[in-house]
Amino acid sequence: MSIHPTALIDPGAELGSGIKIGAFAIIESGARIGDGCVIEAAAQIRTGSIIGRETFVGAGAILGAAPQFRGFDETIRSGVRVGERNVLREYVTIHRSIYENGNTVLGDDNYLMAGAHVGHDCLVGNFNTLANNVLLGGHVLFGNHCFVGGGAAFHQFVRVGDYVMCQGNSGFSQDLPPFVIGADINTVAGINTVGMKRAGFSIEDRRAVKKAFQTVYRSAETLQSILEAASCRENSAALELFYRFLREKTRKGLCVRPSRRPTK
Repeated sequence: MSIHPTALIDPGAELGSGIKIGAFAIIESGARIGDGCVIEAAAQIRTGSIIGRETFVGAGAILGAAPQFRGFDETIRSGVRVGERNVLREYVTIHRSIYENGNTVLGDDNYLMAGAHVGHDCLVGNFNTLANNVLLGGHVLFGNHCFVGGGAAFHQFVRVGDYVMCQGNSGFSQDLPPFVIGADINTVAGINTVGMKRAGFSIEDRRAVKKAFQTVYRSAETLQSILEAASCRENSAALELFYRFLREKTRKGLCVRPSRRPTK
């Protein structure tokens, strides 16, 4: 264990073995840090934050600060749960829940670049990459194996499916189904074919998802009729992942696909 002499560590914090804590870092009472973690200079791990093993917390990052929520009661006991083997670069912020005993959750093996923000009560999956200054508003449900370009922003209560790729500086106040490419404002540009291929999906899976995407976004059929027909067929795991997301309740609706008709 290596702890810089200027670090401020409350006796009520729980520290695992083999950790490194840099200069002027602050670890508050009730924080728990797993084995092999690195906490760089001036990072803050607030009360109620639990960090899984082998996670890197960059300089100036703050985990477990109060949510940006008007009228929030500071006496509420809530926290942040960060899984294992995450990389949280400089000035990443993850805010705690607005609910008593609630948690904002980040899964395993995620890579959050400098300045990324995860708002209160988000549930973020595994193996995601969020580039610099990506913003997740409160209550965002974020899938697995996604890549988001720098500066992209997601409105509260938005859902993002697995294997999604998003353009830098894009913005979303509606849901993004699995396997799609998000672009501009509330727009899907097509299927993330390259991402699916890299993830090991077969050519049959890629073609099936692309066909389903075209049916949902290009045909005259209603979404309800498409999903009813899909429920009567045997679908691959990838295709069922796509349809299951569309069956789930949404508060925001689905992002649209731009028309290809020429503008006058």
